[in-house]
Amino acid sequence: KDPAQFRLDLLASGAPLPAPPAAGGGRGGFTPPGLNAERMIGAMKLVMEKSEWGKKKYPAGTAQGIAFHFSHMGYFAEVAEVTVTGNKVKVNKFWVAGDIGSQIINPSGAENLVHGGVIDGMSELMSQEITVEKGRVVQGNFNTHGMVRINQAPPVIETHFVKSTYSPTGLGEPSLPPVLPAIANAIFAATRKRIRRLPIKPGDLVA
Repeated sequence: KDPAQFRLDLLASGAPLPAPPAAGGGRGGFTPPGLNAERMIGAMKLVMEKSEWGKKKYPAGTAQGIAFHFSHMGYFAEVAEVTVTGNKVKVNKFWVAGDIGSQIINPSGAENLVHGGVIDGMSELMSQEITVEKGRVVQGNFNTHGMVRINQAPPVIETHFVKSTYSPTGLGEPSLPPVLPAIANAIFAATRKRIRRLPIKPGDLVA
């Protein structure tokens, strides 16, 4: 089944959704609500529209992948377009759709947070590995625990928001987690090779 339609069907199926934390588990005793399937469906449909999901014909080795995530009462769906050449991955373009309520309090700040989440997520996917030798972490700084450089970043990161009727909610973290599965799912669509560990190693991309 089409990966996006598969997710939409799951959300619309009425299957049990993740429950909120136990009472008192939030800050100051506040218990946030669980996932609202309709809000996630809205984010999914928006990112599918903006990325023209399923409407493009890609050459061999290039494909799209999709993923979604809910946390801090923020709903995010994301699409990555990648090209895999040998053991190298290039993210050509990235689309993000989020529902964080009825009002974006700081639009430029919101876009910057999303862009930073994409770059940070790509960094975790591509190069940020922690190894331990003789009981000590080997990596000491960003020269050995690298961030994505500007020439590795996608030239375009499109950010879109669903204007819902809900109160403004979280944005700081929830744009990051879907980055990794969106890119990994695009790699699978392009190569039929599943990513089973992070960060990605060159040998993970070839049969």
